[in-house]
Amino acid sequence: MKNMNIRCSGCGAIIQSNDSLAPGYIDKEVLEKHKDGNFYCKRCFDLKHYNKNVILKMDNDKYLENLEKIKKDKGLIVYIVDLFDLDGTILANINEIYKSDNILLVANKVDLFLNSINLNNIYNYLRRYLKSRNIRVKDVFLMSSFKNEDIDLLIEEIKKNKDNNQNVYFVGMTNVGKSTILNKIIYKYTDVADLITVSNNVNTTLDNIYIPFDDNSYFVDTPGILNDQSMIYYLSKESYKAITPRSYIRPKTFQLNKDQSLFVAGFVRIDYLGKEDNGFKEKASFITNFNNSLLIHRTKEENADVFYEKHKDDILKYPDSDERLKLGELRSEIIEVSKNTKIDLAIFGIGFISIFANGKIRITSFENVKYRIREAMI
Repeated sequence: MKNMNIRCSGCGAIIQSNDSLAPGYIDKEVLEKHKDGNFYCKRCFDLKHYNKNVILKMDNDKYLENLEKIKKDKGLIVYIVDLFDLDGTILANINEIYKSDNILLVANKVDLFLNSINLNNIYNYLRRYLKSRNIRVKDVFLMSSFKNEDIDLLIEEIKKNKDNNQNVYFVGMTNVGKSTILNKIIYKYTDVADLITVSNNVNTTLDNIYIPFDDNSYFVDTPGILNDQSMIYYLSKESYKAITPRSYIRPKTFQLNKDQSLFVAGFVRIDYLGKEDNGFKEKASFITNFNNSLLIHRTKEENADVFYEKHKDDILKYPDSDERLKLGELRSEIIEVSKNTKIDLAIFGIGFISIFANGKIRITSFENVKYRIREAMI
């Protein structure tokens, strides 16, 4: 059966029954039986009901075609980022990608931070962060996709920032909560639950999905922004689930003496080198913010190499041997730190460590585990 321009309600792909590894595939018999209704392709059906993913042959030309449509339409861009993984989900060239400054930045997953966190401080931090990276947006909005009141406030924020006839494009990387937010909006207006397919897999949304918002405009779910720095490209489903937080993060504080080390599972190791002065005895504070079940282990630096080789597959556990090959060679970098400036070591896709120390620290990680030193968020 040839291309009929009937689209999957879950991912936006055009329904077809010729190629089981191409987007939009559905069994011919199922298609004939239900040709008058809404369709979910076989991949979306399996994801929704069995949490089973099929690796598809992706069409990069289609991705670029959708990007051109957004740029030409000049709608409002709702750019959704993961507040907990800010550096891993925000692109410094977002204005260039969409040729637009008409962007509402939505920082999702604020619910992962404890209630004691002052949201005004986070808002002001984001404003400074964007300015430092020359990212231009109309406004910043903090939210949790799990809170209905935040969905209501987001809709009001969108109405405030869009012109009457503007379409609203929801963009962002995989697993920032983009489709979850849109599903909540759809449910609010139509009582249809979970229309768009949601999963932790790369490119769950395969084509633009247009949802009527009012008489003059659409909300549009778009395929995830391609970013090969994301950990999801290197880890199995089990490992990715292990590093992804689902509830409040409980910060853990570690006091390190000079020549002690801290492991973030098997992904990153930090050695506190302190100062070269033999009488140097200052402790350093490392406040970790990761999925609560992810192992953080402290040991003496002189024992760290042996501990890693002995326990990388059991105690440290993640990443496994296949994932380590994908993540590349280990690399080390020494940086100077000062208690006069509290910083974060933000590890893309995993979390961050707030560091309060004097002297030097050595960071050892795989070449494809990206990190960034930034002003402390909290």
